[in-house]
Amino acid sequence: MVHDEDDEELVNARWQALGVRPFDQEVYLEALRHPQMGVAGWAVGLCAPVTRVRRAADRLLELGLLHRTARQRSRLAPVDPQLAVRAVVRRRQEEVDRLVEAAGSLSEQLADTYEHGRLRARPERILEVVEGADETSAQIGELLADADAEVCVIDAPPYVSPNEHGRAVDDGLRARGIRSRVLYDAQGLDHAGKFPRAMAAVAAGEQVRVVASAPLKLLLVDGRVALLPLTGSESGQRHRSVVVHGSTLTDALQELFEVVWRQAAPLRGRGQLPDGRLAREEGLTAAEQELVELLGSGLTDEVIARHLGVSDRTLRRRVRELQDRLGSTGRFQAGVRAAQRGWL
Repeated sequence: MVHDEDDEELVNARWQALGVRPFDQEVYLEALRHPQMGVAGWAVGLCAPVTRVRRAADRLLELGLLHRTARQRSRLAPVDPQLAVRAVVRRRQEEVDRLVEAAGSLSEQLADTYEHGRLRARPERILEVVEGADETSAQIGELLADADAEVCVIDAPPYVSPNEHGRAVDDGLRARGIRSRVLYDAQGLDHAGKFPRAMAAVAAGEQVRVVASAPLKLLLVDGRVALLPLTGSESGQRHRSVVVHGSTLTDALQELFEVVWRQAAPLRGRGQLPDGRLAREEGLTAAEQELVELLGSGLTDEVIARHLGVSDRTLRRRVRELQDRLGSTGRFQAGVRAAQRGWL
């Protein structure tokens, strides 16, 4: 059985949770018992000074537990508790939400200041060397798991593992609302499974581009931490990577990514022209449009032929037919005329 003192403590705790002081509680309860008496009458009922009761009433008015009467604005009366308490709870929740938002922003600022201080004290913290292929793969997984806003990838050989970096579009980032942009090196798409994965990412709505020759391979998370190789070896303990933490180095790597991204060709899905028109509106067959897209992405003939499931000879024939249709004598001229028609 709960004692009366315990009951009183519990009630007081509930009032305090609403931001109501102990004496203010007494004033509000007196107001509920005698709503027409006003501040002076409540002071008499409580045997308390009128000035003290008025200060409490002003606080209750601010909380929304009291209101000014319509006929006499200087006169206070209690608000229906069922309405007033819910309103107080809503306001308190809004205050908590604002506090949480402010605290989150403040903690990020303080964390940045703290990290910069650590880097000044120990500059070697900027760089972290990762030894071995297994450790590098594990580090990639950790970086992707910690992503908050965006993952940028330059996918280029050599590869530590078959799924390296390509996991950026496979590990549920989209489900977490995280944007990903992947740049594929054209030669890298020759590796088994790379091109189908890239096309699957495009079909899923990811942003994918192809560049003729990537300057390096890179994983960049939220513009604040990057991973890139230190060695060219693809296998075993000989492989070394470096993790670069927030600094001017990560800023430079982000800028490098943006430069290459602007120069790269978008990899698009089947049948869709850049301005949203369908290929058939231009009289293109699905096969012709697919070939235009693949050629425009800068892919090698080997990758295109493998993707289409045709021989190199068949591919060359289809390219010549496309050139004839465009009235061009070479691939470059064909590309220009395809772009002029809005096919690229």
